Amino acid sequence: MKRYLRRTSAQGGVCFEVMDEFGSLRYSVTVDSDKRKQIVMVLQGEVPVAEIQHKNFVVQYFTLRCDAKIYILLPVCKEEFGFVIYGSPCRFAGDPAAGRFSLFDGDKSPVMLLKKCWSCFGDGYEMEILREEKELFAVGVAVCAELYLFASQHQAALE
Repeated sequence: MKRYLRRTSAQGGVCFEVMDEFGSLRYSVTVDSDKRKQIVMVLQGEVPVAEIQHKNFVVQYFTLRCDAKIYILLPVCKEEFGFVIYGSPCRFAGDPAAGRFSLFDGDKSPVMLLKKCWSCFGDGYEMEILREEKELFAVGVAVCAELYLFASQHQAALE
């Protein structure tokens, strides 16, 4: 199944929309910030279905709560950008310059393929989610990646 993640501007901060291939809003994502962390809520309609906390204390990391589980995503940047994901056998990695990323399960089977694209929904990411039962987890990981990459680009522009 395909989903499209796009950044939108909203009163009070950054947010995202996740659309399906037919243009229907699947999830809305709100971001609230304070000095120590960002709190991100993934909503389906008005109902919160996932929460992400982005913290920058010694190292940057994300806490993702969805599907009654908690995951810690720790960014790593070696030959390619990725997350070490504690609480899941999945691994996320890719090339920010090309805008292509993959989420693989422990048996190396693909869960999600993510690529930067321009679509009828605007500039954003196309997500090909190959395991329907992991949709919310995959959306959460994609939002974490976008938040991290955007913050890294913003920090580099300030330097």
